[in-house]
Amino acid sequence: MTATVTTTATAPGGAADDPVVQVDDLAISYAAGSRTVPVVRGVSFTIAAGRTLGLVGESGSGKSTVARTLLAHLRAGSVVERGTVRVGGEDVFALSPAGRRALRGGTASVVAQNAGQALTPSMRIGEQIREALRAHGEPDGPERVAELARLVRLPSPETIVRRFPHQLSGGQQQRVAIAMAVAARPRVLVLDEPTTALDVVTQAAVLDLVAELGRELGMAVLLVSHDLGVVSAMADEIAVMRAGEVVEHAATAALFASPQHEYTRALLAAVPDGRRPGPTSPVPDRRVSGESAVPTGRGAGRPALEVTVPGTVADDATRSGPPVGTCPVVTAEDLVIRYGRGLPAAVDGVSFTVGARETLAVVGESGSGKSTLATALAGLVPAESGTFAFDDGTVAGDLGVPVAGRSPELRRAVQLVFQNADTSLNPRRTVGAAIARPLRLFTGSSSRERVGELLTLVGLGPEFADRLPAQLSGGQRQRVGIARALAAEPRLVIADEITTALDVQVQAGILALLADLQRERGLSCLFISHDLAVVRGVADRVAVMTGGRIVEVGPTEAVFGGSNHPYTSTLLAATLEPGSTELPDVDDGVPHWQHDEGWTDHGDGHLVRNWTDRAVGVGNGVEG
Repeated sequence: MTATVTTTATAPGGAADDPVVQVDDLAISYAAGSRTVPVVRGVSFTIAAGRTLGLVGESGSGKSTVARTLLAHLRAGSVVERGTVRVGGEDVFALSPAGRRALRGGTASVVAQNAGQALTPSMRIGEQIREALRAHGEPDGPERVAELARLVRLPSPETIVRRFPHQLSGGQQQRVAIAMAVAARPRVLVLDEPTTALDVVTQAAVLDLVAELGRELGMAVLLVSHDLGVVSAMADEIAVMRAGEVVEHAATAALFASPQHEYTRALLAAVPDGRRPGPTSPVPDRRVSGESAVPTGRGAGRPALEVTVPGTVADDATRSGPPVGTCPVVTAEDLVIRYGRGLPAAVDGVSFTVGARETLAVVGESGSGKSTLATALAGLVPAESGTFAFDDGTVAGDLGVPVAGRSPELRRAVQLVFQNADTSLNPRRTVGAAIARPLRLFTGSSSRERVGELLTLVGLGPEFADRLPAQLSGGQRQRVGIARALAAEPRLVIADEITTALDVQVQAGILALLADLQRERGLSCLFISHDLAVVRGVADRVAVMTGGRIVEVGPTEAVFGGSNHPYTSTLLAATLEPGSTELPDVDDGVPHWQHDEGWTDHGDGHLVRNWTDRAVGVGNGVEG
């Protein structure tokens, strides 16, 4: 079925019959050997000045392909089979090469998903902004560069423009990308997953900035995202894509209140709800989500996995061994980690434990130290001081030393699942080879049968062993990453933002898989995430980090529903839930409190670091 939809709303001073963007019956195919594969099928929509259209759907639905056509960009080997794309009244694919150069950045600009990769690492920030101005004949003096830096709310604009990209946080890099995109005051702004890698506080600040710029510059905005909370707060209307088609299009409030298409309902059902306790959604039907069905073998005929709330009676009944959270397998006391002599500590005096069969989630903003904690646990960076030990009763060792100095047993016991499966897998080696290598390293054997068993365990199948990473979807690649970690038969798995880049249905499947494996294998887990809704569904306990320190730790529901540190309150307030139509006010995430000595004990292991409000000099008032 081909869906044709039109955005009919008008912007102030504009008219519905004179849109800035007009896509009409667009169909695109990719070349695959001697045949063509349709990826966009009869898509139509319009966007007026000052309006935002959200484009949502699973990975591979065609939404990014459609978005890039607004800049006359097509992937190599792709062909426009029919239809037109008009921006500012001009057919973008009929433009001359000079016209396309003027279009890109002048009439229409894009803010990519990963600003860190989009920026040139060897060029200072100011020079990159200046280059964007110069490309479209705009004034490029120091005053104009500083003006753009102030426009996107970068701190200390006159000095920050002299830094290199690696000297900025993720949120600051994204602001630089936005400054470059709006440098020539474009009429159209394409946002392609612009906040995927950002924590909730930085995300809220960046989205507020984009919304303000859209109003100020009167831009038509196309927002591509798998985060339905972001889309609901930013978009006036939403178009839902599946298999290259728009299957539903409606005003934002109407779509969330009464979704009409079964696929839209499945997307909304797969979103974890951080507003109430309980598990994340069950794994959706893989035939709906685009993931491969569970093949014959160990997983054949098994019903969709469901995530049981960790620590409940039903959950513990499926396990053997000590109860969840008892017998700590990881103990850290006053842990200090820094990346070089003279640099501030990335992890500063942190103490925590991870219990047997327990999931401890660590949350916080970019630069808070949570990923440093994960990489130190994996042995990729050494600890400077403090106690950092592993002991599960069978394997014991010092986690403060790099992985090369650890015993083979300790290396095998602690395994890391990387955030980005795309870059952690060798693109030239098959899936089977990627899993066989840790099998040989830790078990001395890497039979094809054992590789097939691991692939089946993570919901794929032996036939995937001969595929290359490029032939897999994002969710399938993440499952391969989990299978590779499980090849060592670990006791502790470190999951570092493993669902960040995944759409909601695939995310639900990965989380359910992880919970199922924990139940079956009795694994402990350190779960790093900035998605608080996901954390509420999977974690036994939560530790909140900022500035390299833990400021709150406790049972999940105590942290989500109890008396909180002001930073935790900011994180919770910044979380965008699907259906929310307003962006939270986080005041750019600037803290108005300072650390005090000691902790306040709220009972049941819920501890909050003492603090003082800088404005009034009053804090939580209790010394621990």
